Amino acid sequence: MTALSAVIIAYATLTVGNLPAAGSYDKAAHFLLFLPLGIGGALWLAGRSAPAQRRGRAIILTVILVFAAATEVGQGFLETRDGSFADFVADAAGAGLGVFLGGLVAGRSRRDDQRRG
Repeated sequence: MTALSAVIIAYATLTVGNLPAAGSYDKAAHFLLFLPLGIGGALWLAGRSAPAQRRGRAIILTVILVFAAATEVGQGFLETRDGSFADFVADAAGAGLGVFLGGLVAGRSRRDDQRRG
């Protein structure tokens, strides 16, 4: 799911040509496209210790934010597209919430494993 989301984001943001106007749904689309990246990244850390998960989530969020910034900057080099700071903020919010939610699930999974083991 995470890899598919990254491919969709890269294709949709860096494709030369006019995409249909999303209107008021544009920021929601950005948010929803980056949400699974954060969730998937945080869940990937589920079996690690709590300190390793915290460090890992910070690294994952940083990588996703760099990816979000790169897609917005990359659009500036296309004639028919332009980057937007507001889009980056929506991307960051989706990624941040995704990492948070994924971290909750991963932490709970780790605690459940410790109780059973």
